[in-house]
Amino acid sequence: AYSFSVGYGLSVAAMSLALLTSFKFSLSAPSILAVTSLVYGLRLGGYIFARERTVESKRKQFEEMNKRPILKRTPLALGVSLLYAFMVSPALFALRGTLDAGSVLKKVQLCFTGVSAFGMLLEAVADQHKYEVKRKSKEGEESFVGPTTWSYTICRHPNYLGEILFWAGLFGAGSVSFGKSIVPWACGGLGLWGILSIMLGASAGLDKKQAEKYGEQPDYVEWKRKVSSSVIPFFK
Repeated sequence: AYSFSVGYGLSVAAMSLALLTSFKFSLSAPSILAVTSLVYGLRLGGYIFARERTVESKRKQFEEMNKRPILKRTPLALGVSLLYAFMVSPALFALRGTLDAGSVLKKVQLCFTGVSAFGMLLEAVADQHKYEVKRKSKEGEESFVGPTTWSYTICRHPNYLGEILFWAGLFGAGSVSFGKSIVPWACGGLGLWGILSIMLGASAGLDKKQAEKYGEQPDYVEWKRKVSSSVIPFFK
């Protein structure tokens, strides 16, 4: 179960740290991208660890996942480990690449690095907001408690939006250094496709679960009416 939770964040952090120690640090977009990825992984791993120990529903969910035999979990854990490597690979190629100072590609890389950093911050804010709301709710609470304010007025799952922006930004920042080589395009593309599929699938599943549980409650109905976008703003 750790491969999908704490292990996810710490794996990203470990790979980012390896990149930072393997390449000379500078105040450049690739180095900043690697630092952003390191902070992202550490923050996410710490957040999930705290959530699984302080939010009763998440603790029970984690325990259920851990009941599966180790041999049955191992192939999937190895698969997601490879996915994580693909997801982070654009940062490697960004650090290895050389772009002319002041060039259009250099500016594009800096722009995508900013998108990645913004996504990290958005996810952190949305995660913390939801954590505080869920932590204060009573065990077995059947009423819709939100959150419905701040970033949750942008879309119904701003934490997923933040994660998508982070990885899309990381891919974009690295892609300007891919050139014509098929390897970085294949690895980075598979990583981005994988995380996009997971995030969009998770948001659709959560929407369905919320609709089944809170579909008749006025607070939920009103929030869903005002915030019609699930993940991508302006798209239902």
